[in-house]
Amino acid sequence: MEIKKEKRTLAQAMLDFRANVDSVTKDAENPFFKSKYASYNKVRETINPTLDMLGICVVESPNILNGFDVLNTKIYMVDNPSDMIESNIRLLVPKGDMQQLGGAITYARRYALVSLFGLAVEDDDGHEASEHPSIPTWESTNQRNDIIVDVKLLVDDNEMQGALDLLVKGKQHTNKVVVSKRKDSLWAGLGDDYKTKLSRFRREKQKEVA
Repeated sequence: MEIKKEKRTLAQAMLDFRANVDSVTKDAENPFFKSKYASYNKVRETINPTLDMLGICVVESPNILNGFDVLNTKIYMVDNPSDMIESNIRLLVPKGDMQQLGGAITYARRYALVSLFGLAVEDDDGHEASEHPSIPTWESTNQRNDIIVDVKLLVDDNEMQGALDLLVKGKQHTNKVVVSKRKDSLWAGLGDDYKTKLSRFRREKQKEVA
């Protein structure tokens, strides 16, 4: 059976992103303010696996807008570049020094990603790490999509219980937080039509038991 590939919007992909990644841990220290923060490399390390999985592309580049130095950030779907979110952050460099400009660009790149993707920045201690793990929700970019395709096939063949069993198996992980994220991610990726069919089947099964 041929599966028609659904053209997903950036808004849908961003919802899926939130089901997979909600925070980034602080991994660097600012000696002047004696505080910790999430470095740009840590932010990219945290979000890149999910961006690749969902087909989301992020491009950040310095630019000049209305005579001001800015960092331009574009977020778009790889298969539909016109579906895009764009942001410009003013680069403040009081002394006009290239080294300061480089620092301002790195600072802006980090804050643009944290802001646009709605990431919480958490302390990197044992409790926070267990509540908000920075490990990828999925082990590969294809793992989630393969499960969704198989579940849809089972639903199309009216194998509803098999589809539900596959969803349960697909979300399994040793970390309970990751299990919850996988469940939300799979459910969101199915689309309204398949979710409705599975929900209806589950309600009917519950009525039979009752």
